Amino acid sequence: MKNIDEKKIILHIGLHKTGSTFIQSHLNLIDDDNYRIYLKKSQIVILIIKYLKEPNDNNKEEILSIINKEERKNILISSEEIFEKPNHEFKDVSKRFKLLEELFNKPRYIIFFREPSSIIYSGYFQGLKKSHSLKFENFVNKNINDHKNRNSYNHWARGLDYKIYNYNHILKDYLKIKDRVLLIEYEEFFKEKKESILNNFIGFNIRFNWNLRENISLKNLSHLEFYNKYLFFKLLKFFWIKINKPFYKFKSANDISIKVLVLINFLNKFISQKHLKKIEYDHQKILKDIKDYHSKNYNEFKNRLKPDINLM
Repeated sequence: MKNIDEKKIILHIGLHKTGSTFIQSHLNLIDDDNYRIYLKKSQIVILIIKYLKEPNDNNKEEILSIINKEERKNILISSEEIFEKPNHEFKDVSKRFKLLEELFNKPRYIIFFREPSSIIYSGYFQGLKKSHSLKFENFVNKNINDHKNRNSYNHWARGLDYKIYNYNHILKDYLKIKDRVLLIEYEEFFKEKKESILNNFIGFNIRFNWNLRENISLKNLSHLEFYNKYLFFKLLKFFWIKINKPFYKFKSANDISIKVLVLINFLNKFISQKHLKKIEYDHQKILKDIKDYHSKNYNEFKNRLKPDINLM
């Protein structure tokens, strides 16, 4: 049994909407005798999140007990829930950072960040999964006081204040210990497909399957809003299949049925694409305003990293 002070702890803490699920799906495949990997549904991650919300000695002792019982020297813990949820306006990021520093012995951190308007837009479409009538202009102008239940599971459905994504502020504590933090720009990481920067930091040789999408595409999610307004073709397709099922054994009837389905699918796709373009056009000005608002502080943040960290 190794004491926690003898172990190397690496915490991959998000941020939200920066491909964490994609990273975790590959970490889950690693079998290495020198590493113990804990993902977001594991007991220790649940305990850490509980501890960050309600720090007390009992929670702390449970976490340390699991760590101390682990024979392997290297421990990697991955969960974006460890970092503050955006709909909480990142009010507890410094508090959580201090708790993590006190809990572990000089842990190392992996943090993916993303251009603010992009991360906000991705969060909006995630919110559409639960709230199909969610308006983008309302989503980006929510205040923390508007949320009746801060612990609701789908926090994206309730919106956020777009001004909170100032990385100079929310990551200020991590910037002070840059020798222990790997900050990776999401857009460059996935565009250039360079797993080397992550492998070098962790000490693995992960081969990513870049054909797997790290998230459902925004365009597919956009169609949720389309279907909320235009259920006609979806219902037509459903009832056509239902009505024609008994006649599939007859070739002529089956051929006609297939041709009609092809036509329905074509019309469905054509109209949904037109609707999608309208959605994106309607959002362009808001997205530009958000990007313009954050451009100065976002560029300043990236410039602060350049002397010490290769952003690829």
